[in-house]
Amino acid sequence: MSPATRQLILVRHAKAADPGAATRDHDRPLTERGHADAEALGHWFKEQALRADLVLCSTAVRTRETWADVVASSGLGALVANDQRVYNASVERLIELVREEGGPSRSVVVVGHAPGMPGLAATLTEGVTSEPDGPTLDAGFPTCTVAVLQVDTKWKDLAAGTGRLTAVHTARASD
Repeated sequence: MSPATRQLILVRHAKAADPGAATRDHDRPLTERGHADAEALGHWFKEQALRADLVLCSTAVRTRETWADVVASSGLGALVANDQRVYNASVERLIELVREEGGPSRSVVVVGHAPGMPGLAATLTEGVTSEPDGPTLDAGFPTCTVAVLQVDTKWKDLAAGTGRLTAVHTARASD
């Protein structure tokens, strides 16, 4: 990564329990499969040598559990800001949040929900990859998917089309 390059890592939470009459959406925990997939995502983070200077994580139980499992299996350490503004945020709100909170961080992770995470990835990249036959978002953005973007601007200037997609991965625990 060049000195001017920043990395934005967008994570959609792992598989959560179905909403029940007694459970608010915000309080839905991960399923067993969700925990296993999040651990697999942490292994992928480690294999890819991804790092994080700042993590902006939704306050929902499923996002916090996802990130905790990623950290446990990757050994990744970073300042984590559990931020209510990430919970079910629009693309515009997420861009504003990264602009406001990114500061001097070289690598920012946002752990959130659909449709915000896939929408943010699509908006920032506008379909541009770092290589002609590089990764795409064509397969969708299911649970426990990560999109890694290269951003060649300061966080305060983050806008549509300022990112290039360098990796997409959907983590699934091996059977």
